[in-house]
Amino acid sequence: MIATFQGLLVAVLALLPGAAYTFALERVTTGYGVSFSDRLVRFLAASAVMHALLAAGEYWVYRYLVVERRLVNGTANLWLLEVLALAYVLGPIMVGSVVGWGHKNHKKWGTLLVGAAVEPRAWDYLWRRTDRAIVRIKLKSGIWLAGYRGEAPNGRRSYASAHPEEGDLYLPLSFTINPSSGELTLDENRRPVPVPGESGLMVRWTEIEYLDIKEF
Repeated sequence: MIATFQGLLVAVLALLPGAAYTFALERVTTGYGVSFSDRLVRFLAASAVMHALLAAGEYWVYRYLVVERRLVNGTANLWLLEVLALAYVLGPIMVGSVVGWGHKNHKKWGTLLVGAAVEPRAWDYLWRRTDRAIVRIKLKSGIWLAGYRGEAPNGRRSYASAHPEEGDLYLPLSFTINPSSGELTLDENRRPVPVPGESGLMVRWTEIEYLDIKEF
């Protein structure tokens, strides 16, 4: 138990790099509903790695500010302190954002650092790895729907909610489909025909019985 303000300050500063890294990573990849205890473990692990990598630099700062008493005597370079403070906060944020981007875009190094499958459900795993696709959906009522996974001509993008939220799927472009047989209506170029005047399609996963996904 931390009993003094100084001890609390040291603990916060020690965990800050890991916390900043984790929050930046989850901002890109989503946190998949991890609990506070899970995040605390991540903070500790990420902070330990970053402090190990920056040990030489941290020792130099300690000697410069404490051993040489520049901080007490007021002789420390204020601009240097400002740069160090910004680097201490922004550095882990940048690293977390880059690692999250690599994981989200299926880079091998991103997968190596974060893990091959951090998603808790097949629903989350599927949509993170599907960029552009024609999606046919059979509802539990027996009706078929179809839409486009990706970015529509109007600039709207598809979206699938992540754990722990209930799964729902938004497709920015819906296609004409036979509601009974699930057969898509195709034009002369064998391309699906968009539903005239429709702005998209949103379906909850509790209503879905079957998904057919054709990536391209």
